Amino acid sequence: MSEENKIDFDDAYTLRVLDVADVRLFRSSPDDSRVRLTVRDERSYVSVAIAHAFPFSKPGEYVGLQDGDGKDIGILPSIAGIDEESRRVIDDEMQRRYFTPSVTKVNLVTEMQGTVTWEVDTDRGERRFVVRNLRDNAYSVGAGRIMLTDSEGNRYYFPDIVNLGRKAFEVLSKVA
Repeated sequence: MSEENKIDFDDAYTLRVLDVADVRLFRSSPDDSRVRLTVRDERSYVSVAIAHAFPFSKPGEYVGLQDGDGKDIGILPSIAGIDEESRRVIDDEMQRRYFTPSVTKVNLVTEMQGTVTWEVDTDRGERRFVVRNLRDNAYSVGAGRIMLTDSEGNRYYFPDIVNLGRKAFEVLSKVA
């Protein structure tokens, strides 16, 4: 491989845009929780973290890769065309990292002194959670869709704020 096509992994200030053809993500065995990475045949990593580098509304785009020390390896602008094993690893890691119950019904919502308490049904069962400072812990992920982060850092997805009841709509429309 020519020098001009080599990726400079040692420059901490360079954003490395990776091509899916050059990336292979895998686990050494099915029971190994660590994700491993090989980029071209130039560099391998024993432990890799995978995360959305940009909005949740584009799940197959802008996937960031970091080494075991939290240093950026690079970004995949899109995972379209990546090999099947790498896609499976990315999907598994995204589900684990962004465990996000989807709210199917709001049973009770109360507001008190900047705190909103929710009692909801989700696709993962009943939940009760508290959101402090709603404006800082809510963000839109598309028309009529909201993601909330509770006081413990858990995320909850509201796929359709219009159809979750009048009180829920009143509260969520403040930040939609």
